[in-house]
This record gives sequence, C-alpha cells and structure tokens, in this order.
Amino acid sequence: MSAVGESEVSSKPTPVKPNVAAATTPPQASQCTRQFITSVASKIASQPLQNYDPGVWGVLTAISTQARKRNQGINILLTADEHWIGRTVDDVRFQIDSTAVSGRHCKIYRKRAANEDTKHTSVCLKDMSTNGTYLNWMKLTKVGAEAEVRHGDIISPSAPPQHDLAYAFVYRDVSLSSPSTDGAFAKRKAEDFVTDNKRVKGIGIGSSDGPISLDDFRSLQRSNTELRKQLENQVVTIDTLRNETRLAVECHENVYSW
Repeated sequence: MSAVGESEVSSKPTPVKPNVAAATTPPQASQCTRQFITSVASKIASQPLQNYDPGVWGVLTAISTQARKRNQGINILLTADEHWIGRTVDDVRFQIDSTAVSGRHCKIYRKRAANEDTKHTSVCLKDMSTNGTYLNWMKLTKVGAEAEVRHGDIISPSAPPQHDLAYAFVYRDVSLSSPSTDGAFAKRKAEDFVTDNKRVKGIGIGSSDGPISLDDFRSLQRSNTELRKQLENQVVTIDTLRNETRLAVECHENVYSW
C-alpha cells in the first residue's frame, strides 16, 4: 500500500511556476509609453509659434487628456517673470481644477545670471506642494531645490506624465519656436508670401509690419486645425498604451494569484 501511495504521490503533476520573464512586460510597456509621450512632446515643441505678443517668452502646451480638457484652452502663455500654477491661484489661466493639486502648487520663473555682464536667462521650476511636481519623470518636492526647465521639457503637477489623472504640459521657449528669417521658414517660395497690397485691414491680429492678410489668417487656422488633429490622435494612442499596460499588469497579478 505504501508503494502505491508513493506512486500516486509521484504521479501528481508538478505545479506550474509563474513565468518570471513575463513579469518584465509591464515595465517594458511603461517604458514604451514614456518614449511615446516624450516623442509627442518633442514633436509639439518643434512646431513654430506665430503671432504671439512680444511679451510672451514661453508657452505651456497641454499634452495629456486632463490638461486638454481645461476650459482655459490648451496653451498657457508665460509673460511675467514669475507664474504660480495651482488649484486656487489668482490668475485663472494657471488654475488646475484637481484635488490632487495644491492651491499654490508650483511656480515657473525666469532667473537671470548673477553676473551682470552676462545676459543669459534661465527658466526654473520650483515645487511648493504636498504631492510634488514632475519635470519629465523626475519628481520635485518642496524641500528640494529648483530645477532648470528647457525647451521641450514636460511639466506635470502631482502625477507623472503617463498617469490617467496627469495634467501634463510641454514647455516651449518662444525664442526657439518662432520662425526666423535665417531658418527653414525663410525657404518658403516667394509666391507664398503676401504682398503689401493684399493686406486687409481690420483682421484684428497684428504683426510688426501691420495687420496680417486674410490668406495668412486662413493658413494659420488650417495649421492649427491640423496640429490639433495630430495631437488628438497622439493622445488616443497614449490612452491605448495605458490600457494595454493596465491589462498586462492585471494579467500578471492573476498569474501570481494562481
């Protein structure tokens, strides 16, 4: 009987161990999402900014779903030397309606070099919140130091850029985003430029040499529409990657629970 018992015991199937290699899938998917968001931010940062007031030195453009839902629009114009971002700040343009965001969450400001002979001005971000502020994927805290912000960097109060509830923006330096006469925009054909006699008064959008033409205005509208469609498609792709990552995590949790 004991021999039979031993045979029965040895004939039982060996429990299947969870696939350890498969457990690395969620981090890979997360890395893929991060790379895609960075790619979206880089593409938006490469787009030219046109017809902005000379006092605007920077623009924060929404790239996450929550940020794009703000009633204030997708672009936040930076005009003062210092701007506060938060839930209850005085300037409604910089308000973020989220309980995860502090009343005065963080500030973005220009910092001139200490050396008076140097005209260099840097842009800095300082967190003053409870939940922190993300500069790209680096979390800043109120007890930490300020961080320098560069053209194309992602700013996301309280949550990392890939989070479902993130209010993520890409910083765009106007001096690096504006078309210049010696850059690619100067290569447009001569016939693409509108002559002075085609300029129409009363358009309402001014430039250094007078009102822009109706043709330029319509071209700008088409450009904005195309950019908005591209951004919406990219946001949908980001949401799809998030869902795939979530499903992968749930799958692995189920495997371990078995």
